[in-house]
Amino acid sequence: MKTPQLKGFDCFDHDPIDEWVPESDADVFYSLCLHLGAPDEEGADLFYVDVVTPQSVNHDNGGTFLSERRIVVSPYSWEAVLQSVGAILGVCGGETWREQSAALAEHFHWEFENYRP
Repeated sequence: MKTPQLKGFDCFDHDPIDEWVPESDADVFYSLCLHLGAPDEEGADLFYVDVVTPQSVNHDNGGTFLSERRIVVSPYSWEAVLQSVGAILGVCGGETWREQSAALAEHFHWEFENYRP
């Protein structure tokens, strides 16, 4: 069984996200784009997930829809986000990318979700 790989990431609100330091590590809310792909292939598909802390969920989030597909960390650190992503990738294995991406889509919003050729 193959495990999907994190091949890159980005965040529209905080660039570069891996260097961003929030004002409070207890009150964080942003959307993260993960570049995930099969371990034996060059390319990657885009998957999106909200990164939140419990305090940010309890506060008014400015009208932003809180997705059911989210990573909750407390307190916030980039390392905690990467650990959470790694744990999710670890349970999304499959023999083919189709199997892996279907499993990933249960945890993240996939760019090809609901796509019909």
